[in-house]
Amino acid sequence: MLPKKKFVFIVDEAHRSTGGESFEELQKVFKGAAWVGYTGTPMFDEVVGKKGTKTHEVFGKLLHAYTIREAIADKNVLGFKVDFETTIAEDQMKQEYLPKFYKAQHPDWNEQDIERKIANLTDNDMDDMIEPSFYDNNPNHVRLVVEDIFKNWRNRSNDGAYNAMLTTHVGGNRPSTPMALMYFNEFERVNQERAAQGLATLKVGVTFSMSTNNSDNQLTTNDGLLRAMNHYNKMFGTNFGLDDVSGYTQDLTTRLNRTAEDGQYLDIVIVVDQLLTGFDAPKMNTLYVDRTLKDALLIQAYSRTNRIADNQGKPWGRIVNYRWPAKNEELMNRALSIYANKASADVQETLVDTKELVDAGVLAKSFKEQFNEVKHVVDKLADITDTFTEVPASEAKQEEMFNLMRTYSSGMSKLKQYDPETVNGEDVGFDYDNPDELVTLLGMTPEQEEMLTTSLYNDLKERIAQIHDVPVAQIELRMIHVKDVSVNYDYLTELVEALMNAVHEERMDVAADYRDKISDFAMALEDRHYAKQINNAADAIYNGNYPPEGRDVTYPVQLKSSLDIIHDANTIIVKDNIFDFRLKWGIIDVISNDEILELFGRHTAGKQDLDSTGRISQLKKDARKEYQSKAQDKDVAALNKITYGNELVAALYKFADSYVNER
Repeated sequence: MLPKKKFVFIVDEAHRSTGGESFEELQKVFKGAAWVGYTGTPMFDEVVGKKGTKTHEVFGKLLHAYTIREAIADKNVLGFKVDFETTIAEDQMKQEYLPKFYKAQHPDWNEQDIERKIANLTDNDMDDMIEPSFYDNNPNHVRLVVEDIFKNWRNRSNDGAYNAMLTTHVGGNRPSTPMALMYFNEFERVNQERAAQGLATLKVGVTFSMSTNNSDNQLTTNDGLLRAMNHYNKMFGTNFGLDDVSGYTQDLTTRLNRTAEDGQYLDIVIVVDQLLTGFDAPKMNTLYVDRTLKDALLIQAYSRTNRIADNQGKPWGRIVNYRWPAKNEELMNRALSIYANKASADVQETLVDTKELVDAGVLAKSFKEQFNEVKHVVDKLADITDTFTEVPASEAKQEEMFNLMRTYSSGMSKLKQYDPETVNGEDVGFDYDNPDELVTLLGMTPEQEEMLTTSLYNDLKERIAQIHDVPVAQIELRMIHVKDVSVNYDYLTELVEALMNAVHEERMDVAADYRDKISDFAMALEDRHYAKQINNAADAIYNGNYPPEGRDVTYPVQLKSSLDIIHDANTIIVKDNIFDFRLKWGIIDVISNDEILELFGRHTAGKQDLDSTGRISQLKKDARKEYQSKAQDKDVAALNKITYGNELVAALYKFADSYVNER
């Protein structure tokens, strides 16, 4: 007997966790219980038909709806960029592939029967959950899909920053694992070819359940899985076999979601149905779909790609479809109409227009729309920076430029992820082999783009940091470069060498010129800490403070590298600053440079953590005894003992914060 209590059951994944006999038994036992269900893909008439079990029939009237559209607007998940590719042109499909396919399927059909069928394909004919199709186990199709993945890998993966999943399925109740293995074999064949040519390869894995059904396909399936596992073991130094398929799958998922402890990851994983639902991998941004997806499964599968990772590097979840392009686009629109439309939680009668989904951020804009938005921003930046030559003088304009640069960087990141292709006779997308083409179309020269995204960007960050009185590191602005910016450190070495020789020879006009060139070099560096160190060293050399007196230096200087000079100069500068601090506060005999450096080395900016060993309390006590006679700053020496002790500690923390922020 159950106690007379009121029970509430809260059910997650309510669309698929309430259909079994155990659920019916629970309802019988807990007759008066309340049932609350959570699901992102509830079952409606449109999804399961009139006879299927609808979610509202189990849980009752809708309490609250929060759809993928609202989640995207709230920046809890990303929208989607969906492409519909075709490996086989429609004419070729109708004239070559489909006649052969239907002749093999129906040997008794004549040509008229086949032509009639091709002209009247049904939804079921294009649904591989129901019927087979000419795409199934088609080696030419597989070859062309893999070719497309390699061709566009840099664009779709953000130059390898993210990884992907490929799902395939065979119709007519036939096993799909052979086709998954066809893909695995083709990837490995292409990898071997590319490796021999010195080209980049992809780390590919495959996972599916081991066959135990004693079918004719069991041996082939399990042999294929074992071969894939052996390949995986060789890549990652693991030792999985058919006796631990679950362990293999678990390890594989860590390399897909990039949580593997050894830091080694997969680029792409081939699956049939595994991992398409309930699997979160923020570092996975692309799903390659060689099958028919629809309704709840489509939303669930697409959603493997749209988890938040880095809105700039991963602006959307990427989906690439390879079968029945027109039909699969229709199925996508239908699924999004149902599940991205708040009204569909109760009833859904009409499809949502694709433009409405684009405007809502559910689907990505076309390349042309995105390009025009970035072009508009570039035009504004050209105006505000006097054609990419300088940061504006006024703080208001600097703030405006800061916001424009954010928009530019976000837009450029998106543009770089559009595949290079021809649409309606016009070349669109980003070509990694010719990056300057996009820059030119946007209205900049390559030199202006580099100036904008290096020197002006760094100058702007430093000015914004000054306006808001925060360290530069706290300014959240990250640039997307159209191409890798090469840093010529040999050139820096030449400049430092020339500066040292000019100062030694007292040719200060020439030295000033080299000093300016070093400043320009440093301004273009993304590593602002090292840029500051370069400038510190150059100032010390120019002002005659480096090399220090007594240092044995042979002139004219000939440097192999400027690295040691910059490091040595900055070490001396830090020690000089600490020494000056000790003189100012009259603690020259109370604490050494090395002790202060040791304290600062354990410090976290903004934290009151210097006195964890009691050293600061002791310093404060000892310093009060002699500061009035030893402090070289008259204002410090004039302080009373209580005020002096408090201000000394405050100054130490300020000095420590500055030291940590500039390291």
